Amino acid sequence: MRFEVIRKRLSSALVMVGGSLALAGSALAQTPAVNCHVDWAPMRDGVRLATEVYLPANAAGAFPVILQRTPYNRSPGTGIGSDCNNAGFMTLAGRGYAVLNQDVRGRYRSQGVMNAMVQEANDGYDAVEWAAAQSWSTGKVATTGGSYVGLTQWQPAIHTPPHLAAIVPGVTASDYHDHWTYVEAAFDLWFAQSWMLVTFAGEQYMRNLEASGATAAEVQAKTAAWEAQGNRDILTEWVWQLPLMSFDVYRNLAPYYYDWLAHPTYDAFWARLDVENRYENVKVPALSSGAWYDIFQVGTVRNFQSMRTEAGTAQARAGSKLVMTCCGHAGTSGNVSWGPTRTDTTLTNRFFDRYLKGIDNGIEREPAVHMDILVPPDTGTAGTSFLLTANQFPLPGTRTARFDLRSGGSANTRLGDGVLVAHRGEDQDGEHEGDDGHGSGSHPDHFVYDPLNPVPTKGGNMCCAPALLPAGAHDQAELELRNDVLVYASAPLEQDVAVIGPVSVKLWAKSSARDTDFTAKLVDVHLDGYAHNVLDRIVRARYRWGSKLPPSLIQPGKTYAYTIDLGNAGTIFRRGHRILLEISSSNFPHYARNLNTGRSNEQDDRIEVARQTVLHDEDHPSYLLLSVVPAVTVPTP
Repeated sequence: MRFEVIRKRLSSALVMVGGSLALAGSALAQTPAVNCHVDWAPMRDGVRLATEVYLPANAAGAFPVILQRTPYNRSPGTGIGSDCNNAGFMTLAGRGYAVLNQDVRGRYRSQGVMNAMVQEANDGYDAVEWAAAQSWSTGKVATTGGSYVGLTQWQPAIHTPPHLAAIVPGVTASDYHDHWTYVEAAFDLWFAQSWMLVTFAGEQYMRNLEASGATAAEVQAKTAAWEAQGNRDILTEWVWQLPLMSFDVYRNLAPYYYDWLAHPTYDAFWARLDVENRYENVKVPALSSGAWYDIFQVGTVRNFQSMRTEAGTAQARAGSKLVMTCCGHAGTSGNVSWGPTRTDTTLTNRFFDRYLKGIDNGIEREPAVHMDILVPPDTGTAGTSFLLTANQFPLPGTRTARFDLRSGGSANTRLGDGVLVAHRGEDQDGEHEGDDGHGSGSHPDHFVYDPLNPVPTKGGNMCCAPALLPAGAHDQAELELRNDVLVYASAPLEQDVAVIGPVSVKLWAKSSARDTDFTAKLVDVHLDGYAHNVLDRIVRARYRWGSKLPPSLIQPGKTYAYTIDLGNAGTIFRRGHRILLEISSSNFPHYARNLNTGRSNEQDDRIEVARQTVLHDEDHPSYLLLSVVPAVTVPTP
């Protein structure tokens, strides 16, 4: 068994803040002597991008380059922009690197007009090659940063810049249609609207005012007022507006928002951005970091797994690593806390040293996977975590545990009769469609999904503006009193269960609608009854075969099999806790509502109420699948 549980605490942290590196701890006690100037990197079409260049002050010659390309160098909320004063980059430069902080096209000081996501492949490629050709450069370039700044790394990497040596993408995705803009083809409404509000649209609002000749004071005052109005309106008006395309706030501030809505299906628009079909073009190692409650958790794990097997060189395959912590974009907005991070914060610096300076520090021979495994409390909300390392994910020895859904036909609410029963026989896939026989021992459950009264979002893998709509782990007990939420709970666990790896739900269901959604939420019920969400996802009926395949409407009243991929867990269900599964048809405003008509959910505002039936009998086995690692136990304090 090649994985280890490590209990040591770490005294410093390397964290991503707003897409920029920030070093915490003793490293900032004394800022090294660094020179910084702003240069202008020309792109292939003549547009020039503002680039802060941090160089060691007391050393001559050329240095390996660490490049960040970010849209976040100026905050609309404060009006303050980076000005050669990034302490984390000064620290890196003091270690013998040329560190570049570049404004992407159309942001802050850079020229051009932003076309989010689409512009980053060519611009990123050109920026890498420009950096490699400068007099202060050795010609070896690595990239760094998180979230959208992870996208600005993957996009050029899949086009193989000759001088790229390594990438360090944090909390970012692999497929910008699925698990970025959409989730299993349901529009991620809260992310799209809140992300634009606090970043791109707000910064464009500032640029427009500046172009009109407004003074700095006027720009800041008007931008602050615009953001304040957005904060007031987003939950009360914006997310409720139908059709989705009729929402006009971003029309002149972030027009690409409407491109996303215009392409609900995976098509050529998304295929040209997709990382998942181009890993063989990535010839350099990737240090991917993510988090269990991060919005891009699925893509982070896919990037690591595929780089280990499909990357274009042996060094890229062997050198790629995965780091998983608790929260990512969720930050500290969860009601359950998980203690300090346990992962090795020296990894990033040693990764740069190995692949930019050629130092044989042995990092490629160390475990490829570093994870904070979450341990919930029995009572209260103060959880903890422990470090687990391995050479693969999922871990060696992982087995699949199946829990069958059962009820007497009244699983509605947590007061109903829904149960999860550990399956001890041979798995049954039951892939056929259309047989409505009820079998014996379990009766179908029914609920009504009304798009005008959706199940409200309470926590989860979300971004952004957590002060308005918190993410992370929260008590779901109140939602479980809704009649449109089916609840299936296990008996109290007789021993700890380590769930580390993929989680999915197989659901047999039928609807009165031509199209609808089904949601699934995995919940941990503590000894005191607190029920925190572990994972949740959604499936849109017309995309039941997968988000990359053509849509196909369902026939009302006909039974279909749905697979809901909930992502990856890294948690311990403690002895005495109960495993609980919620099934419903909405999670709003996280996901845009399915209007149940079979028409466009983006361009139509007509609504129908759907009557849903969930089956779980011998002919239609509905079940929860958990990745369980029996060898992993919680370390003794």
